[in-house]
Amino acid sequence: MIIAVDAMGGDHAPPVIVQGAVQAVAESKDKLRIILTGKNQKIQKELEKLGWNKNLIKIHSASQVVDSTVRPSQVVKQFPDSSLVQGIKLLKEGKVDAFVSAGSTGAILSSALLLLGRIKGVRRPAISVYLPASGLVMCDVGANTEVKAHHLLQFAIMASEYMNHMHCVEEPKVGLLNIGEEANKGREEYVKAHSLLSKVLSNFKGNVEARDLFKGKIDVVVCDGFVGNNLLKFAEGWIHHVRGEVTSQLTSEEKNMDKSALNDIFTDIIREYEYEESGGCFLLGVKGICMICHGASPARAIKNAILSTAQSVKENLVESIRTGISLSVAQIEKY
Repeated sequence: MIIAVDAMGGDHAPPVIVQGAVQAVAESKDKLRIILTGKNQKIQKELEKLGWNKNLIKIHSASQVVDSTVRPSQVVKQFPDSSLVQGIKLLKEGKVDAFVSAGSTGAILSSALLLLGRIKGVRRPAISVYLPASGLVMCDVGANTEVKAHHLLQFAIMASEYMNHMHCVEEPKVGLLNIGEEANKGREEYVKAHSLLSKVLSNFKGNVEARDLFKGKIDVVVCDGFVGNNLLKFAEGWIHHVRGEVTSQLTSEEKNMDKSALNDIFTDIIREYEYEESGGCFLLGVKGICMICHGASPARAIKNAILSTAQSVKENLVESIRTGISLSVAQIEKY
């Protein structure tokens, strides 16, 4: 198995990207090989610091770097020799089995759509994220700010395949994120989506409010990308705030408590809420495995993203989504 990793993508590239790649190869139980795309000298410099295995990690030279100021729609045309575009091209050409990047989400989405294309029947690709604290997959979290009912149905199908293959949940329970549990709540498209999902999905459990996501009643929650992205970022900011408050209390000299034990407890709990644990978000619906990592990802998150991506390749996730979507097309047209 070979995975292309964008060595120049992210806030701390290339050092943390290279470090994460080296760690992934060391910890992988499979025959994992990695191709790092980007500026040769910079990547090699970082690899030499870590004592890299030249048989397992290779460099694919790319002279350009895509930053956040570039319009996503112009990336492929204006930056054809960028680490991001070259990585996706390797996937398109079948030279690698998957692609991982901590670069611009918009650039990855646009380039993947243009170069890889959508799985037949998929109307809108979507970004999904696994939330370990609640044990569920949320989809979409950023690719589509406006959606229709049939888009939300396809998000549910793709995310259910992800939950099934990646987390061994055979018949994932699906919920529609909304402002109330009643079927007539929310915007018109959400009311329509509730009706469509109820007719097509036997495992649809109805609307779910954000406060109930941690109750374990559902395995997949679907929403538009605007809502999902804001909810995800709020959760990220909230957990960092809680960590700061807890750290402040634990370091206070005025409190008489077993600080070491409490610190261990809170560290374990907080780890379940952090994006580093799952590594990144899968772009579902394109013809290839693409993992999008947080721009500020440390080496641990990159490592976990690569290992999760390797698992998705083993599980043949793209083919499973293709099958699930093909079965849904006729049902969407029926209703």
